[in-house]
Amino acid sequence: MNLTALSLLLVAGVSYGLYQLSYEVQSLEKNLASLDKNISDNRETIRILKAEWAYQNRPDVLQSLATTHLPLLLIAPYQVADLGQIPENVITLSELDAKNVPLPRKKPRKEYKSPKSKPLGSYTLATFSKAGGVQ
Repeated sequence: MNLTALSLLLVAGVSYGLYQLSYEVQSLEKNLASLDKNISDNRETIRILKAEWAYQNRPDVLQSLATTHLPLLLIAPYQVADLGQIPENVITLSELDAKNVPLPRKKPRKEYKSPKSKPLGSYTLATFSKAGGVQ
């Protein structure tokens, strides 16, 4: 009698589990169908946007927009300079220090060596601590 009752409870428990599993699978299939529909809708929207982008990037459309919104003037010959006429702008280290520009250190605090590649260069701007912060 105990074996019969135990087997009936076992069959009832397995039946209930299969019943719940069946409804969960149906719910997941509905979710999958909804996601597939959203993906196909997004792909169609992307295709349409690419077509509109190509249409708007035609040279005649760009030319009309440029003449409407960009008041460009003709360049006179005296406005064009040779490369030798441009002054050279040299900045010294003292000027950089005065402007509080961060300079790279000559030697890093800790050099990272990847097991598969060569070590990184000898200049770094910051190092990372084991706690996850930047020093």
